[in-house]
Amino acid sequence: MLTAENGPLIVVSSRDAGFNLTHRHILTVAGYSTDLALGLDDFASITGARSVEAILLDAPNAAAAGRCRGLKQDTSTRSSAIVALLRAKAAVALPALVRAGADEVFVCPVEPQRYLDAIKHYLTSSNDTKTHPVLHYGSLEIDVHSHRASWRGDPFHLGLLEFRLLETLIGGTDKVHTRGELIQQVWPSGIFVDTRTVNVHVARLRKALLATTGHDWIRTVRGVGYGLAPLAPSLDHPSDFNPITNFRLEA
Repeated sequence: MLTAENGPLIVVSSRDAGFNLTHRHILTVAGYSTDLALGLDDFASITGARSVEAILLDAPNAAAAGRCRGLKQDTSTRSSAIVALLRAKAAVALPALVRAGADEVFVCPVEPQRYLDAIKHYLTSSNDTKTHPVLHYGSLEIDVHSHRASWRGDPFHLGLLEFRLLETLIGGTDKVHTRGELIQQVWPSGIFVDTRTVNVHVARLRKALLATTGHDWIRTVRGVGYGLAPLAPSLDHPSDFNPITNFRLEA
């Protein structure tokens, strides 16, 4: 078995034997411990014994978005970074993978160092958050060490990138962040991220906060970027809340 016993655990998820052997070898050489999951059911036994830091997901077709969504909905894997390797013939499925919760998507062929850099970024960022354990804005609270968000004491789920977007916004509540600044703060360095990708993830964050709290926390400044809406005096939520109907994914 290809393992680096003391390294962070990265699970390779694919039914393609060549994909599994190749990428488990690359990850092992890079110092990671690896395991194999042919499908969602295999993760139960893996996560029961050890924490999964990241998942390298084979995405040969659009059906991979469903597997990605299942991983993000499962409490044992929702905090694991998902890096998807999307086959070129299925490149049109990239937006679906992003909406399903993939933290990083590469269209193959891709240099292994690119996805290794992405995995390293997510693991390093997770370790760095230990020095900034809890952030508050009104009755929103995020524990960046345990990757937990809560509203008035009740936890709710955010995807990894949405969580980091909220962390960045709460960390600079008095400013409007440009899309370029958000890319630098949230995404791995050296990886191209289109500004439209930022819009998609901000929209997902806005939708999650709206569904959980009943308030729209995200302030969009056209031509500039995003910030948090100001809190109402003596209240724990934004002052400029208006009901939103027919909510769409676009920010």
